[in-house]
Amino acid sequence: MLQNRYGDRAFPVRDRWSEVRSTRSAMQAADPSRTALRGVLFVLPAILAIAIVFGFVIDGPQTDATDRAVLVGFALIIVLGVLGLLVGAILDRSLPRREQETYWRLSGIPPVTDRQQQLLALDGQSDFAFGGWNSTLDYGPAAHRLPLDQRSRRSRRGPRPRFTTMPLFEAADLRARLDADHKIASGRDTELFVADALGDASLSSRFHAVLHGEHGERMLGRLSSLTGLSEWDLRELDEPAAGRPALLLWAADTQRVVSVVRIAHLADHIDTSTAWRLIERAAEPAEGLFDTWDAYWANVRIGIAFMTDRLDAVQNFDDSLSAFRVSEWPAAHVAFPARPVPEWLPRFTGTEERPVDER
Repeated sequence: MLQNRYGDRAFPVRDRWSEVRSTRSAMQAADPSRTALRGVLFVLPAILAIAIVFGFVIDGPQTDATDRAVLVGFALIIVLGVLGLLVGAILDRSLPRREQETYWRLSGIPPVTDRQQQLLALDGQSDFAFGGWNSTLDYGPAAHRLPLDQRSRRSRRGPRPRFTTMPLFEAADLRARLDADHKIASGRDTELFVADALGDASLSSRFHAVLHGEHGERMLGRLSSLTGLSEWDLRELDEPAAGRPALLLWAADTQRVVSVVRIAHLADHIDTSTAWRLIERAAEPAEGLFDTWDAYWANVRIGIAFMTDRLDAVQNFDDSLSAFRVSEWPAAHVAFPARPVPEWLPRFTGTEERPVDER
């Protein structure tokens, strides 16, 4: 069940020499005094050997045998010092893996099913971009997933973090973020957000409204510049084809809602069963309108351009998606979960315009 080290893209977390420096930096930041003491303990045998050899040289008889003993002693000092440093490095390189194994054991979070991994893959690029987790409903580690007595460690200076290389989210921080970004402060708010974000407050609805307003041509021109697509291709998003409703920006809506639902679940606003139910609902437009991952991600890309109106956001999306699709992440290799178009999918027919700044 091991995933990537949170904040890193390599999957799964492994014992890597490249982890040593970052692990020690994390240790130093968490508890400088304890880190310094730990370093001394690893080379303590070499320090003791130095003391013994020094005493032998000062107080012992000066003979050829003494000289040979001193040379052997210095060799032993070097060996003990190198061994101490090597043992420390071996422990440090494995610490991210060992801490993640401990987290899964203490939290009791089960592995996802194949279907659940398909659903999470709809948010795969977003998780990959910042090194989040994508093979569990939780996209990162949280303190409240652990037993109360395991959320921190006791020390003479007071509680210290339970994990060194894996900072834990606090529910209060997640809830504050949700309320600030999406006005979600409860499970009921989460349900209402999903209903709105898959309806009149969706990116698809906004795209349709702006397209049919007086700023429609301006929007198409801007999106064309950001994405490199022709204005005709962008206009076709609003047109039904092959017996299906218009594509609009439904893939982007799906990814956005899946991401927010996962945050709400990690913040403990909703339970696991509710989260999966809402994610299934959010996935229906994308699974019904698109047949492949290529088509899905192409639509998400346009949605990113529309939502952010920033070239660097599109470029960052392109870079992370390219790396994600050739990565070892399970989400990068699952089949696209296509199914029929949901009957409830809104068909936007009005031509009223919403202000551009609502994007």
